[in-house]
Amino acid sequence: MSIMNRATSARRTEGNRARTRSVALAGARALCAAAVIGLMSVGCTHGAGAVTLELSGQPLTVRRPALYPETIEYDSRSDRFLVSSFREGAIYAVGGDGGASLVVDDKRLCSVLGIAVDVERGRLWAVNSDLGASVKPSAQGPKNLAAVGIYDLATGAALDYVDLAPLSPGAHLVNGIALDSAGNGYVTDSFSPTIYKIDPQGNATVFLRDERFAGEGINLNGVVVHPDGYLLVVKKSDGSLFKVPLASPSRLSQVDIPRRFVGGDGLVLVGKKDLVLIANQTPAVASNAAFSLSSEDGWVSAELRSVQELGDVYPTTGVLRGGKLYVISSKLNELIQSAPAQKDQLREEATIQQIGTAAL
Repeated sequence: MSIMNRATSARRTEGNRARTRSVALAGARALCAAAVIGLMSVGCTHGAGAVTLELSGQPLTVRRPALYPETIEYDSRSDRFLVSSFREGAIYAVGGDGGASLVVDDKRLCSVLGIAVDVERGRLWAVNSDLGASVKPSAQGPKNLAAVGIYDLATGAALDYVDLAPLSPGAHLVNGIALDSAGNGYVTDSFSPTIYKIDPQGNATVFLRDERFAGEGINLNGVVVHPDGYLLVVKKSDGSLFKVPLASPSRLSQVDIPRRFVGGDGLVLVGKKDLVLIANQTPAVASNAAFSLSSEDGWVSAELRSVQELGDVYPTTGVLRGGKLYVISSKLNELIQSAPAQKDQLREEATIQQIGTAAL
């Protein structure tokens, strides 16, 4: 081969090498870009939600022993916490110093579980049940009482009283309650696989009865109304979460969640995409924690964002107040499980603990 031919061949070889390096470099850049896009996508999908769970400050002690509140609510009109009493069958306001003042005192109330505040209409709703743990036993007897009282939010005066027991046969433990924007109340029954609806005029109907709500022990519990027109309901016994459309409740579905939240009691909805679930315990599982869940697909499914352990205090429900999340605890299980002669000896003081914040 001549010197000229060898030079030409060398130039061709070097050109091929350059093109190879260029292609490789372009491929590497493409891979890097794809990786960056992938990371951005993961960040958008799995990043932090609107809720941060973290214990903050000292618990506020409710300075009324043996109150045994099950639900905590916030009255924004008067800037006060409201708590229900399982033991006294009443509703109290709790001040910043922990002092408790009576708001609702109705002789028909036995054990008050869920409560709900309707600031727009100036109403306070109270779920009334009997598990044999109240100082005011009902005429119907344990597991038979199922009613809801409606009261003036400012004065506590009785406005209406709705008996739900005739709507569904068998045992009852009406438990959670949530209100929609039209002023309708939705009430869960832990012993009957039923959700009831009460309209603003006090007319009650079976909103949904489904055997998927049935089970051993305490079943349907906490409930919230989503602004897009459905309920989210937790089933305590097995920790499942349900989505129930308001317009067509029979089209209920089970939310696809990464784990079951056994002991699930209270629900706090933050915006549209975030939910705080407070769980205590069942005979088989002790959760005693708050769980932050988030959904990007309208609660077809949800991801677990974070967990805050709360200790052996039997937390029941939570509430949002000014961007802060609070949970109430009173070791209510000890009252319920104790023998009748021992109940009067129990003097537990409830506590209200800030467990996190929410971006509103």
